[in-house]
Amino acid sequence: MKGRIPEELVDDIIQHNDIIDVVNEYVPLKPAGSNYRALCPFHNEKTPSFMVSREKQLYKCFGCGQGGGVVQFIMEKENLDFVEAVHHLARRVGIHIPEKNITQEEKQRLENNRKMTEINREAANFFYRCLTSRSNKGFEYLKSRGWKKKTIQQFGIGFAPDQWDALLKHLTSKGYETQLAHQAGLITKGKTKDTYYDRFRKRLMFPIFNSRGEIVGFGGRVIDTEDQPKYLNSPETSLFNKRKLLYGLNLARVHVRESGSILVTEGYTDVISLHEKGYGNAVATLGTSLTADHVHLLSRYTKLAILCFDSDSAGSSAVLRSIDLFAKTDLKIKILTLPEGTDPDQYIRRKGQRAFESLITEAPTSVEYQINLIRKKHSLATVEGKIHFAREVTQILSKLKSAVEREAYAARLAEEMGISKTALLSEVKSSGFRLGKQKRDDKWNQKNGQTRSINSMQPIKDESSYLHAERQLLKWMIRNMEALDNIENQIDEAYFFDESHKMLFKIMIEQQDLLKSSPEDVRFFEGFEKDFQKVLQTEIGELSKERIIKHFRISYKKKQLTEELKFWMEKQKEIETQEDIETDEKEDEMLKIGVEVRRINIELQKISLQKGGGDHGK
Repeated sequence: MKGRIPEELVDDIIQHNDIIDVVNEYVPLKPAGSNYRALCPFHNEKTPSFMVSREKQLYKCFGCGQGGGVVQFIMEKENLDFVEAVHHLARRVGIHIPEKNITQEEKQRLENNRKMTEINREAANFFYRCLTSRSNKGFEYLKSRGWKKKTIQQFGIGFAPDQWDALLKHLTSKGYETQLAHQAGLITKGKTKDTYYDRFRKRLMFPIFNSRGEIVGFGGRVIDTEDQPKYLNSPETSLFNKRKLLYGLNLARVHVRESGSILVTEGYTDVISLHEKGYGNAVATLGTSLTADHVHLLSRYTKLAILCFDSDSAGSSAVLRSIDLFAKTDLKIKILTLPEGTDPDQYIRRKGQRAFESLITEAPTSVEYQINLIRKKHSLATVEGKIHFAREVTQILSKLKSAVEREAYAARLAEEMGISKTALLSEVKSSGFRLGKQKRDDKWNQKNGQTRSINSMQPIKDESSYLHAERQLLKWMIRNMEALDNIENQIDEAYFFDESHKMLFKIMIEQQDLLKSSPEDVRFFEGFEKDFQKVLQTEIGELSKERIIKHFRISYKKKQLTEELKFWMEKQKEIETQEDIETDEKEDEMLKIGVEVRRINIELQKISLQKGGGDHGK
């Protein structure tokens, strides 16, 4: 049996197999509006009823009912299981799949997931028919929004009737097991034994697709305002995880090439309205804040994400949290801010599409957005206001990876504040650029895989231990200029927390041949004379190189862990005060923080027990 294929690789294979090209190899397709038509390859017919959509990457026969994506087509046409069909498509486009053996348990899981996508598709068809076959409040709501019939079909919008078991009866009549419907989150257990009822009732239904075009869950919106909650999602299943899904991505990924970006909005209706207005690159989260998984998902399809959130405090908080996530990737972001209480559809209706285009074009980068928020807090007309403004913006600039970008922003801001660029860049350095993540790979922490990014951490008050250790190492280097040949294999400039010490280390390494004859010549350290004098005054006695380096490593590790601990404690306070996240999400985050705090405390205890791990290193 062929082995399990990573989900990302499956997505890549599907993306390289356009369904029009694949189906056309079996039956000749002819254009029919925005879709393609042919005689069905699965049953005999004289009039073509087999339709294929390039935009949706789906096929559907209105004669025999067959339908699905490109993998499903190959499964049906070639009589293959899911894994075999993916291998078939991979060979077609020359993508190599690493071979691994698949367990019986894994095979069962894949088959179960296939059944759940199938029952979800049947449920979506049921909801769609309920919406379009009779008069109902759901249809009236869509009519009030002005959405076209084509849009309703494109997104598969439906309506769950106001009945306790309408969907359950339909599914069982089609031969689906009650247990499977429950597992897929379509029905809920009743209070009495063996009783079930529909999870969604009297709601507008939005099928939620994964990036492969498979229905993995649903979102239900109330029609009557007195009903609660306003939005109800499917429960978590092996297919549905709202932190890893983006509504509309199955359609948006087709439009990314022409737009060059993905527009991230706050809800289903935003996405649908924007698609109607021609913005096919719009997606939305499923009632959650953006997560690292969302950002990773976006990065597979685009190099630029445009965040379209409200301008209220909740929207600003959501953007700031998102900026931290994007900072860990190469994905660029811009922030499109709408007037408070206005969604994209309302804005376009009132101001026009040209005005919305201007908002997209003029949307600030993440750095500009943060600076604008700080600018609103402080008056540059006063000295005190300038000082506070400078301190906050330099914290942002210190996190930038590009020196050119830092220089450009510093020049513009310095002119705005009426100070020198040199002074502002000096403040940038002292505000924490040493914590930049590009050089924070801890060589002594390899066993933990990778070090945690701590860009946003602030220095702790008790800095004597690590400063003393850094000066001791530099003093030893001054004494032993002849023996520095292999020091770079053990120590790197990135492991100095103090910016001045980092520069002294760099100068000694680069100028060691010249310094051998006069290692204490202060002229080599122009601009860092005071720091160099402190190093010269540091006592190291007869400590060996090994002891010096050991103490340096321990002090570095202790400082790093202390910074991490402060970061997580601040994060805990932030989450405790947040009101815009769900209780279960908040509990999950608090649990993760607790695990991290416990890990850090254990490591700090281990360090305190090491000989020389105190503050003296003697």
